[in-house]
Amino acid sequence: MQIQTAHYDLVTSWQGGMASRTLCQSFSADNAPPALQSHVIDSDEPVSLGGEGLAPDPQELMLAAFNACMMAAFILEARAEGLALTHLEIHTDGYLPKGIPASGDRSAEDASGRLVYVIHVSGGGTVHQFEEVHQRVIDSSLNRWLLAQNMLIEGDLILR
Repeated sequence: MQIQTAHYDLVTSWQGGMASRTLCQSFSADNAPPALQSHVIDSDEPVSLGGEGLAPDPQELMLAAFNACMMAAFILEARAEGLALTHLEIHTDGYLPKGIPASGDRSAEDASGRLVYVIHVSGGGTVHQFEEVHQRVIDSSLNRWLLAQNMLIEGDLILR
């Protein structure tokens, strides 16, 4: 069963300086009762941007969410294909602008941001099967789709 809508309840509090702490309080899907959570995510800016560099900055957290979403989609699609995974790693290099462009109607091809990722995978499947899984991940990863609206994303798959 595929989820149509999800509801997230998060609260972010200033921790001094440029640091913040987010408490992920609940998650619910398709109007189901919320599942209470107590996940904590810390964030800080690097020293060069006025922070203390004690936690990932917001852009690193966004890229971590990108990787985690791609990872979950890859695992889900590999399982659906009946493929056993023995290794799965996603390495992403992000080239992100540090400001919003003056014209908000720029296409992804014209955007100055760019993500380049490589999925390293091994397991019980052929190159063709893993390439098909990768294509389905591209088609189903919400975070990948959201980021692709504003930047170029280049991906590769390496079978070990």
